[in-house]
Amino acid sequence: MLSLDDKLRLIGIRLSGDHKISNEWIDIERTLIEASYEASKNNRLLSLLFSWMKVHGTYLITEKLLKVYKEISSERGENPWFNALLIFASAECSHKFSRWLKKESHHVYWGDKESAKALIELKGAYSLFKKYNIYIPESSLRIRDSDVLTPKELTKLNRQYRNRYLYGASWRADIVTAIEMGIHTPYQISKITGCSYEPANRIFREYELVIELESIEPDQWNKNLKKSFNKHRKAIGELS
Repeated sequence: MLSLDDKLRLIGIRLSGDHKISNEWIDIERTLIEASYEASKNNRLLSLLFSWMKVHGTYLITEKLLKVYKEISSERGENPWFNALLIFASAECSHKFSRWLKKESHHVYWGDKESAKALIELKGAYSLFKKYNIYIPESSLRIRDSDVLTPKELTKLNRQYRNRYLYGASWRADIVTAIEMGIHTPYQISKITGCSYEPANRIFREYELVIELESIEPDQWNKNLKKSFNKHRKAIGELS
């Protein structure tokens, strides 16, 4: 079973050790949420999560992120550092996260409360989080693009991320990823991706049809592609 550090490497966070391709299903949203629960105990981790969000946050499926968080928080309780991730993402990557932001019901301090208060008295708190009752001392975060893999590097390492690059941040991308990883029933696909059965079944049947066409009539399929390409090329020539 992979550790949290192993999972973080596989979604593109630079930690000591190798970034090796894994055949296991490593869910991006679930890994980020699990890591956010450890952020209050790890001074570096929160900075790394923010760095990941800054570079790759637009490729998160917002609906899935909230769905998985609801599932995990029902067992582990509400997590203000997940809220902090959303706050940062709404400012740095996309306004699609804005509708999920909330103000904490009481003051939340990063790390040891008394130490954080002392630092805040000296340096102040990050204003971005302060208005949501989350207090992080200024200069305590180190957010750097170099602490995570580039999109090009991550598309080579992580199939789920690569398919989101191809299909967009959508359930379709994750369903195709599951099929490519050898999960071959709609029910199993819906369970591992977290989507409902209907899209899993529909996209599985679409994928199955394309594979069937390619395997049963490869010559005709290729002829049709070639014909379509030549027609397109001729049209471009006429326009020029």
